[in-house]
Amino acid sequence: MSDRFTRLEREVMAAMAHDLRHIAPDLAGQFEESLPGTRRNTGSGLFSEIIVSSRRPLSAERATGVFGTVHAMVGDLPDPVAFQVELRQGRLLALHGDAYGQDTRGIDFERVPFDQVFTLNDQGESVAFDPAALMRPSPLLALHQHDDHDPAQPEDPRLVNRGPLQRLQDERPQPLVRDPPPVAPEADPDREAVQSLLIGIWVAAGAVALLAVLFARASVFLVMIAAFWLGALLRKPMVRTALARAARSLGRLEVRPSDS
Repeated sequence: MSDRFTRLEREVMAAMAHDLRHIAPDLAGQFEESLPGTRRNTGSGLFSEIIVSSRRPLSAERATGVFGTVHAMVGDLPDPVAFQVELRQGRLLALHGDAYGQDTRGIDFERVPFDQVFTLNDQGESVAFDPAALMRPSPLLALHQHDDHDPAQPEDPRLVNRGPLQRLQDERPQPLVRDPPPVAPEADPDREAVQSLLIGIWVAAGAVALLAVLFARASVFLVMIAAFWLGALLRKPMVRTALARAARSLGRLEVRPSDS
């Protein structure tokens, strides 16, 4: 926090950040990054302008107004001074001090001594502001504050196995039965025979169409229709099944040379 703020402003704003933690949860962060502006003794209190960068992102809470219940005993005043902060859309603008009509014209608020900073609860009762008491207990800190720690237990050498059995456990053994290498799929002889038969059918159909056009003066349009019909016929599953059977029959009738 900038040293350009007075001690009174710093202490009051610390209490204010706790008092308004639900209304302006980033109040402490705004004050940490702010600069002091105009200061004025109003005659019955004080006014301190606080300049926060307009580029600083704010929290989702965007309250507007004057808030806070922080009080402090300032100088020789018999009654406390009440402090509030002015917010606009959640942005900190100023710190106001109200002495409840007490004359403050002779007080230098930049150097005046003060004490008994407190806030008011919902019932209007005074609650002393103690930053140390507001800190949440730390289980880790409490764990290290006692001196009855258990002595470190020596490592049991019987539980440490550094022989061949430990090396066998650390090193993953190779499997005794390895997976066989993938076998490339063999070509389907029926499929090859069907393809050969189809090629033969199309060659024969092409020869017949050529002879029909040359010698029988058949229309080319009719030949194309016949070719389309033949192609549709050959794609039917029933015809494919018949071709497969024919291909297997031809394979059984194939004459194979003897090994002698």
